[in-house]
Amino acid sequence: MGTMNDMNWLDRAVNYISPGHGVRRTQARMALEMARAYEAAKVGRRGDGWRAGSGSANAEVLPALAIVRNRAREAVRNNEYASTALNALVANTVGIGIVGKAPDQALWDDWCEYCDADGQLDFNGLMELAARTRYESGEVLIRFRWRTPEDGLVVPLQLQVLEPDHLDTLKTGPLNNGNYVIAGVEYNVIGQRLAYWLFSSHPGEVLIIGGNRLQSKRVPASEVLHYYRKRRPSQVRGMPEFAVSLMRLRDLGDYEQAELVRKKIEACFVAFVRTDNESARLGSVQSNAEAPGRGGNEKVAPGMIKYLNNAESVDFGAPAAFSGYADYAATQLHAIAVGAGVTYEQLTGDMSRVNFSSMRAGLGEFRLRIKQEQWLCLVPMVMNPIARRFQEAARLAGVQRTPSKRFVWTMPKLEYIDPYKEVLATKEATRGTLQSVSEAIRARGDDPDAVFDEIAKERKRMKELGILSDSDAAVSSKLIDAATAATVMGVE
Repeated sequence: MGTMNDMNWLDRAVNYISPGHGVRRTQARMALEMARAYEAAKVGRRGDGWRAGSGSANAEVLPALAIVRNRAREAVRNNEYASTALNALVANTVGIGIVGKAPDQALWDDWCEYCDADGQLDFNGLMELAARTRYESGEVLIRFRWRTPEDGLVVPLQLQVLEPDHLDTLKTGPLNNGNYVIAGVEYNVIGQRLAYWLFSSHPGEVLIIGGNRLQSKRVPASEVLHYYRKRRPSQVRGMPEFAVSLMRLRDLGDYEQAELVRKKIEACFVAFVRTDNESARLGSVQSNAEAPGRGGNEKVAPGMIKYLNNAESVDFGAPAAFSGYADYAATQLHAIAVGAGVTYEQLTGDMSRVNFSSMRAGLGEFRLRIKQEQWLCLVPMVMNPIARRFQEAARLAGVQRTPSKRFVWTMPKLEYIDPYKEVLATKEATRGTLQSVSEAIRARGDDPDAVFDEIAKERKRMKELGILSDSDAAVSSKLIDAATAATVMGVE
């Protein structure tokens, strides 16, 4: 750091004329020296060409959003690894459905059957579609659709899943009412979301529906759910999950294509004959009547012996092996899996490099990320708002008379890696009071109350039929007593 002894004449002059400016110059110089104490902040040969912007999340996301989204979709359509990674993320996030425990369970279960505005899916199918769109396109819109009494629905509410293309990304700037819009999302002066500017039909649809497809309309934010992963404060729009892996996916595909073309070219060359005699032939010669003057077509037959003089030689084509291909591909696939948020085994289906312990460790980290997606994004952005709006619609329709309550969500069941070991571990955890039975059941993706009711009914029925089971405490106690007695008699 600079001291009074090593200050140059300019510093001394500034300090003499304006001490305040001198102090600020010294502070700025000290701050610069402190910043350069970090390797990543130093300039020089190693950092040459390293340009890092200082823009906000929106300044970085919005210019690239459409291009990255379209490329991600193209990768999922045409690249096996991207498609497999997407399927793994969706299957583990939603599975075959997320169970909701409602105040009026029968009413909720019934609504889940007809909640799709398109009339094709049930509630679980809609959530799977929403999760798939969110991972592939970076975000998804879910619009509430209110129905009239003439529609004949018990709860006059349905859901419509929309791709983010419906959101008018180009609509950005201040409005006449004092609000402002960023990429189709309208805010007031204190930063509250007030509305979404949506196209009535997909801008890339094959048919124009409902007038001008490029004219967006204002829809109140209360009628739209915007589901995406918010990774920076003030981030308005979401990026596809494969954004960081797209270039590697493309490079790997290009590399494989180049190797394939090289092998095809090499395979076309059978033999190279070196001779000064233009009429010499390696094998049997057949005349080519269609192209006279071009010589004959030669054949090399199995078991043929051909004598050559000392001035002649033959080199047969020997395609080179894929040198280094396997190592390069494995390295790239590991990086692609990390970027996509899945394991290498999920991406490739290759289980040759893992055992039970390593597989469990890898899946443990993966499942933790899935839980973050479920409980930090999907539940607060989608599930809870839908539950609140469903109860609001049911109460307005007069079919739910109990007060609105918060739903209890049970995430999809996680498949066991080694059922025997994992069941024993769960059993020991519940016996040692480290985990409740209800928690263990919820971890399996089931509703504890439903499981307990089913077990009670099952045991009652088995008792009526005289069927014994070692899961019955009384039977187990008798079996233990019998085994103990047999052991004592054997000893005596």
